[in-house]
Amino acid sequence: MNVSRLENLRNPAVVVAFSGWNDAGNAASDLLDHLMSAYPGTDAGSMDDERFYDFQHTRPMLHRAADGPWLEWPAMRFRVVHHPDRDIVVVLGPEPNLLWKTFAAQLIARIKQVGPEIVVFLGAMLSDTPHSRPLPVGLYSGDPEVQRKLGLPASDYTGPTGMVGVASQLMIHERIPAASLWVSVPHYVSTPPNPKAQHALLSELETILGIEVEAADIPEEAEKWSSAVDQLSQQDPDIAEYIEQLEEARDQEEVEGATGDTIAAELEKFLRRQGDEPPR
Repeated sequence: MNVSRLENLRNPAVVVAFSGWNDAGNAASDLLDHLMSAYPGTDAGSMDDERFYDFQHTRPMLHRAADGPWLEWPAMRFRVVHHPDRDIVVVLGPEPNLLWKTFAAQLIARIKQVGPEIVVFLGAMLSDTPHSRPLPVGLYSGDPEVQRKLGLPASDYTGPTGMVGVASQLMIHERIPAASLWVSVPHYVSTPPNPKAQHALLSELETILGIEVEAADIPEEAEKWSSAVDQLSQQDPDIAEYIEQLEEARDQEEVEGATGDTIAAELEKFLRRQGDEPPR
């Protein structure tokens, strides 16, 4: 790890994604690949300790190049993306299989070198959500200060968690502000890529980081993806009926959910996008 490349950055933020269990449709990892390709950047090392991975579960990849084949071993890779408005440290790689406590401690130690304003973990989960509606995106944090700053309710989730949950919880003790951003992916079209889920994550990430990100062809690909799923679903009456039931349930939830609290939450989100703090 080149420590010098993680210091003295411009108003830095860190964005992290783990492929695997946390990444339905590869939405989170594909978005970070896009972010790294959209702007110039500097490689800042990796966490490639083989003790963290079971290679029978997380396989190395064989690639071909002009000078011959080469192996890519599972690792968390760090890259500083030089966005015009701020530096973003992108951390991307497979969720570890082993030694989670050691892995999390090393990850947090390296992120701490950055001194980030915010750490955002990206995730995507399978859900009973229809592809024909905006894909729900949830922002969560267990840090009271982050909750206050971003206008988030206290998280009351209990149950199984992945490395996103483990690292986020440990960062509270290290006083590193962190939140996790999750998009719901329709479970009946979980095969990657999923540009609509990428676009949903990107829109919310821009709000959190206070920047605009070059989206390239993601919006157009999202429209094409939705149209393709429409066409496929219409070929099977049972699937079409199931999706219609999901749409009705989703629309009903939105009507019932238009309470004073949800309207206030949307207003706070709008104000953050304008760069203003909501009144307290």
